[in-house]
Amino acid sequence: MSENVDPGADTRGIVDPAADTRGIVDPAAGFEHFTLSRVAPAPGLGWAVDRYWIVRWALPAGRAYEQKVVPHPAVHLVFEAARAEIQAIPTADFTRRLTGEDQVLGVKFQPAGFRPWLGRRVATIVDQRLPAREVFGPTVDALAADLAVRPGLAAATGMVDDFLVGTGVRPLPMTAPVNAIVHHVAGDRSVTRVDDLAARLEVSTRRLQRLFADHVGRGPKWVINRFRVHEAAERAAGVGPGTPIDWAALAADLGYSDQSHLVRDFTHAVGTPPDRYAARQGG
Repeated sequence: MSENVDPGADTRGIVDPAADTRGIVDPAAGFEHFTLSRVAPAPGLGWAVDRYWIVRWALPAGRAYEQKVVPHPAVHLVFEAARAEIQAIPTADFTRRLTGEDQVLGVKFQPAGFRPWLGRRVATIVDQRLPAREVFGPTVDALAADLAVRPGLAAATGMVDDFLVGTGVRPLPMTAPVNAIVHHVAGDRSVTRVDDLAARLEVSTRRLQRLFADHVGRGPKWVINRFRVHEAAERAAGVGPGTPIDWAALAADLGYSDQSHLVRDFTHAVGTPPDRYAARQGG
């Protein structure tokens, strides 16, 4: 699959999906069946929205494809078939079955970006799929209906930009700090323990856990482990054919005490042991 950009569309913020497939299980196989476009939010929404994404597919009659995803620590607002739904962070992976021809537009919020709209602890909705009107009111249903006419990429994401800005919701005092903490965990492989992270931030472990439950929905231990699994899968997907992976060295690099702990976490999240997963990628 290659990045799908509408001809003549405004390509602001387009991100090449080949550069980062974290969370997409067996991305090379998936990209044979669907296309993925990513767009940055409008200026001023970066505190809330990480990116917009649009998945499009057109499968022959009688054909289906199942795509597994290992979720990020982020809430999504998803528009499909004139419906709008909030998808909170599942505990385990989830699989989407694709048939026929269709598209889905999603809003991936920043780790703490959804909390100001929700108005309560994000931990209260994890593992749930909610009608978006429960959070955004009935106007989100009108937006979903408008998006169902499938405007171009720039038009669609611009409509969602305008909708979110028009709600008048602003970040909370801890939105930016919690976003920064989660992005730090994602980018720093030396962060492997909650206690060590709390010490770096000069807060108590309990305070850190409360912040994550309130603004992210998942605890810091879950977030740390999820980013480590994403990194392991990303490296496995990026190796060339016949290139061996030193799993023991990778486990050490990701802060695991031994290879068996990496294998356990990876298998639980992805559904297959890391060596088998790598073999499917050509590694």
